[in-house]
Amino acid sequence: MSRRPLEGFRVLDLTHVLAGPYCTYQLALLGADVIKVEPPRGDMMRRAGGTREQISQGLGTGFVAQNAGKRSITLDLSTPEGRDVALDLANDVDILVENYRPGTIDAHGLDHERVRSSNPSIIYASISAFGRTGPHAGRPGFDDVIQATGGFMSMTVRDDVPIRAGGPVLDYATGIHAASAILAAVLLRQQTGEGQHIDIAMQDVTMLLLNRQTSITATTGIPPAPLRDREGPFLGRFEAKEGSVMLAGYLVRHRRAICRALGLDEYARLNGSQFEERADEVEAAVEAAIAERTAEEWDDVFAEAGALGGAVRDLGQVLATGQPDARRLLTEVDTAVGPGQVTNAGYLINGEALAPAFGVPRLGEHSREILGELGYSADKIERLVETNAVGTLDES
Repeated sequence: MSRRPLEGFRVLDLTHVLAGPYCTYQLALLGADVIKVEPPRGDMMRRAGGTREQISQGLGTGFVAQNAGKRSITLDLSTPEGRDVALDLANDVDILVENYRPGTIDAHGLDHERVRSSNPSIIYASISAFGRTGPHAGRPGFDDVIQATGGFMSMTVRDDVPIRAGGPVLDYATGIHAASAILAAVLLRQQTGEGQHIDIAMQDVTMLLLNRQTSITATTGIPPAPLRDREGPFLGRFEAKEGSVMLAGYLVRHRRAICRALGLDEYARLNGSQFEERADEVEAAVEAAIAERTAEEWDDVFAEAGALGGAVRDLGQVLATGQPDARRLLTEVDTAVGPGQVTNAGYLINGEALAPAFGVPRLGEHSREILGELGYSADKIERLVETNAVGTLDES
């Protein structure tokens, strides 16, 4: 893309694990210069997943997926020298993002008030499990804990047991929401000229993802029942000859279209009340019809008919359809252990995808470069390296 929305913006990335790094990844995709500060051992996700070589090089799949296009500097924030460098960096950026447990960043002298006192126009975003206010403020939490405590698991029940989602959806949703909030703060700063402080809680985002259910519960005091795997003759998962299909026939016209796609023309003439009166009969007919073909065969039929149904696929099968490629959802990036595929921004602007500008950094790969940009002399940089306040690639 010839011009990106956040070109010229510099971001200090004091985040780790998933939610915060995914937020700053979005900012990097939008063109910001993202400086990722890591402790001497690096972000814990550098050792999460992948081959032995990937993990030994600090380029585990859990790290690669949301850190391309960033620069890495290693700082020991437990030392006064490391904290001084971090504060100098905070004075030289437009945006700071941190996702430590509330109070942790304050102990390092990098709290909002301290940073704002020397950089009054900064946009400072704090991401945490429960936020900085309320009875649970300061309580730690990862995605799976928030799925449990925030009501998310209660809405997905199998065999009468709440289960968690198959991926860290709350981490990624929080990252996206935080990026959106930061863009709003950028616009607000343009209007007022003042810095902004953003407080984002993963539990809040969880309840936003359950927006309708949250609204109903807050209004009536009664949580809606969780959705089941099958809600009726045209709603839910059905077993095919191979695999499963999902139907979403909410309205009468949707049900009629599904019936026609399945070859059940005798039911395609029913009205709403007749569908309800003959629900068991219709459901049995739908089950029998779907069992005659594979899920992929039915997927082609539904697509051709414009019916609301589709094959239940794993991610490999989704990629094989070619649709993600057509949408330019992924980009190949370089890493020290070979190329990897990472996601782009997930939308097109004027037909163009927002992809990482460069590959995935090694731990401390850009430490000297970043300190030089701050105006540090070569001698000062070497002293910081010798005292282990700063780590560089050759020492990591």
